[in-house]
Amino acid sequence: MIKLKTPNFEVCNNRKIKYIIIHYTDMNTLSSAIKRLQSKIAKVSCHYVISKKGTIYQLVNEKDIAWHAGISKWGKDINLNDKSIGIELDNNGFEDYPNKQIKSLIKLIKKIKKKYKIRKNRVLGHSHIAPDRKIDPGPKFPWKVLNRNNLSNLY
Repeated sequence: MIKLKTPNFEVCNNRKIKYIIIHYTDMNTLSSAIKRLQSKIAKVSCHYVISKKGTIYQLVNEKDIAWHAGISKWGKDINLNDKSIGIELDNNGFEDYPNKQIKSLIKLIKKIKKKYKIRKNRVLGHSHIAPDRKIDPGPKFPWKVLNRNNLSNLY
């Protein structure tokens, strides 16, 4: 894992992490995605970015609040930035997800789920929590692979 920095987060020492939210970067290169996630102007971030080759980059400490979910809702919970870990996948939204990237995602989700006791019905895509404005991780995202690994029960 490679640690990077971003100014786009809120320090928080006592939050209840209940969700993992999966996104795609919607950018054509990893470097442009990371640059955007570090931009003071863009004001977006995530906890982790996973490259197509499977390298995991951490931008925000898990205990802190990353700015990835925006206006969001799942069940009775709103503002899911406060309650979630955000994972961005290097993908422009129109391409297949490489096996190495998905293997790294599975490994990371397993670790986070165990650490925070997150139920598999709370491993979600951005499209699940903001369906009127987001489609990521998109139709090419392999939800069935996550389901086979007992990490999610969504499609």
